Amino acid sequence: MKLSPQQEKAAVAVSRWLRTRSQPYFQLAGYAGTGKTTIAKLLAGDADGPVYYAAYTGKAAHVLRRMGVDNASTIHRLIYTPRDKCDAHLRTLRERRLQLTARDPPPSADEVAKLDMEIAREISNLRRPYFNLNGESPLWSASLVVIDEYSMVDQQTGRDLLSFGVPILALGDPGQLPPVQGHRFFTREPDVMLTEIHRQASENPIIRLSRDVREGRSLRPGLYGSSQILKRSAMSNAHIGDVIQNTDQLLVGTNNTRHAFNQQIREMYGRLDTYPVTGDKLVCLRNSHQEGLLNGQTFTVKRVTKKHYLELHLEGEDGERVACVAHRYHFDGDQNNLMPEDNKLANEFDYGYALTVHKAQGSQWDKVALVDEWHFKDREKWLYTAVTRAAESIIIMM
Repeated sequence: MKLSPQQEKAAVAVSRWLRTRSQPYFQLAGYAGTGKTTIAKLLAGDADGPVYYAAYTGKAAHVLRRMGVDNASTIHRLIYTPRDKCDAHLRTLRERRLQLTARDPPPSADEVAKLDMEIAREISNLRRPYFNLNGESPLWSASLVVIDEYSMVDQQTGRDLLSFGVPILALGDPGQLPPVQGHRFFTREPDVMLTEIHRQASENPIIRLSRDVREGRSLRPGLYGSSQILKRSAMSNAHIGDVIQNTDQLLVGTNNTRHAFNQQIREMYGRLDTYPVTGDKLVCLRNSHQEGLLNGQTFTVKRVTKKHYLELHLEGEDGERVACVAHRYHFDGDQNNLMPEDNKLANEFDYGYALTVHKAQGSQWDKVALVDEWHFKDREKWLYTAVTRAAESIIIMM
């Protein structure tokens, strides 16, 4: 596609950085529809080796794949691995070294040194208190990694990305809410900021709505392509239920609204047990580096055993399977019984049929329904973030 003058200038700046490697990462920022991903895809064709794309959540990675980025994955799937796989990889490396040194004629010193370096790296990796780096990740031999929504990357993950020694092109959108928790890794001002919506994107109703919000224009009820804005006061409970059942994710403003809708939706599906059952949708409320759980990540319950803690067998957005224990208190509302030591023993989950917009940051779904109820701090950023969580359509209930 033909780039606009602003996009062309940005592409030149990124290309210059790739040639000179003047800094370990480059921050390319821009509002929805300004062409950040388009520029990244074009520049990937000029890279001198493999290029990988990663997003914070599985849903966001899925949207990238739909945009033609075939190898997009979550950041954690790309760079981390379970501890048992690290152990197995270390055993394989040591066996390979034994075979190598037993060769006749003997191997070169460079071959042995390279293998020793891999072994040392894996031993160091297994001593980490956090996720284990994937010694077999394709990123070790990549020429570039493109990270989407860089504001979601925390300090630990950012340092781990840098440890691969691969240039990082970080894409971000300053119109969105800042992450609620944690310290961001990418904190400096963007190296390039895109502001012009390109023509094809401006015809997209999602982009149009997000631009109206960002520029301070009021949204009016009506149809916007496959999206629409409705007056909630004129909607029956049955109509609201139909909207929710025909979208991929419901977003709301407050935790009280989230709890109320989660209860109603579970009742709608005939799930009357206080605690999760097979098929329930859960959201993780707190990072667990040891178990690979991310705050805001959603899962489907495959099996649950109810004891003092809940033993959960879950399937994530990208098909990953997780087995863990969780507190009961977030489901029965008795969080006053949550002791400080409980945080070390179990994970925190709640139902994920409805999510707050703050919790939904870093994720994206094809079809989104929104209860527009946030009239507090950062109102415009909140609504902009909500609208841009939708990849295809959004129904806003005002």
